[in-house]
Amino acid sequence: MCCNFAITLNDMHNHRSGTSVSSGNNLLWNPTIEHKWIPQFLSSQYAWKILSGKWQIKFPSGIVYLKQPNVKTGENISIIGSRKWTDFNFQIRFKILTESAKPPEGGLILYFLFKTINSFYSFHFCLYKQKIELIKRLRGSWSTIAEQSYELETQKEYSVMINTISDTHQCIIDGANVIQKRDTDISEGCIGLGVKYCDVEFNHASISLL
Repeated sequence: MCCNFAITLNDMHNHRSGTSVSSGNNLLWNPTIEHKWIPQFLSSQYAWKILSGKWQIKFPSGIVYLKQPNVKTGENISIIGSRKWTDFNFQIRFKILTESAKPPEGGLILYFLFKTINSFYSFHFCLYKQKIELIKRLRGSWSTIAEQSYELETQKEYSVMINTISDTHQCIIDGANVIQKRDTDISEGCIGLGVKYCDVEFNHASISLL
């Protein structure tokens, strides 16, 4: 598997100012990094909680993770939002900059409906496998509940939309439906970004609560 990580924020109020995450706003606008009691990168009034890795700013409207992986796992994870989110639309643009340093593991990970360390869904974009996988972790057990071959390239920007509505989870890439799967085990949770054993650039993330 490609990931393993810790807890989410307590509610939909961001850690910095106590205001709610607003639907449709760019959650990666003009970010800065803070390494205090809780490491985070701040974007406008929003705060992403850094669970692991050393995240770095590349330019004013996006973030990039450069190759300084977690010593034990290579995982680099940041999260935002509420454990109470249910139906939503999560949009993001990204580039995979390098191939995995430890194939066949590694790649880009988008988390959604993350409830606890043992309860979440995630879409994995695996360059080495040329495949997108929908992973579920439920009560500590991992399973791949859907997968689709997909021609992924380095240095190419992808526009991805994750829809989760009435227990149906959908991944749309550049306007094309790639995976759609109904699964009822996890009904609410926040969103997150993940990188494992490679370099990835994220640019413009937004969520629309439905």
